[in-house]
Amino acid sequence: MTGAARRAASASALVGGLLAASLAAAQIVGCPTGTRPGRTSTPTGRYEWCERPAARAPVRHGPLVGVHANGRRSLEVNFVDGTPRGPIRAWYESGEVSASGETRPDNGVLTLRDERGRRRAQIDVRDREIVAQAWDEQGRAEPYDRTRLARVMPANRDLLFIMSLWAAGIGIP
Repeated sequence: MTGAARRAASASALVGGLLAASLAAAQIVGCPTGTRPGRTSTPTGRYEWCERPAARAPVRHGPLVGVHANGRRSLEVNFVDGTPRGPIRAWYESGEVSASGETRPDNGVLTLRDERGRRRAQIDVRDREIVAQAWDEQGRAEPYDRTRLARVMPANRDLLFIMSLWAAGIGIP
């Protein structure tokens, strides 16, 4: 091999190594053994998750992480055999917490906050019995209404997605 060919091969290996390193740095989830990463992008950010092959379609297993377009985290939830399990956390683009909760079979709690950090709703499920409470901007109790909540918290673009993940983790429709 000539000196020029060696330099070209070294340069190619260096570029390949840098590309692989930058791709690895871009990945935000670490997947458990037996799973592979998945990802999608939306106009407001991106999501990455872990999945394992299955007969009909891949099954999510491991972390799912969302990132806003500005690079800040938007969502964290863990899946076990296709079902959300454990803590669920979500944030606004500003970094303020938008939702926090926990999912377990037939039990869980989800607290939703507005952009100013005020608690706006809490959904508590114990043995599949649902107790939901909402509060207005001044902190006064008001009837819980999922549709109204989405209107008064427009900055939480993932609100219905978050609530659906949480409900699925508990096992309620």
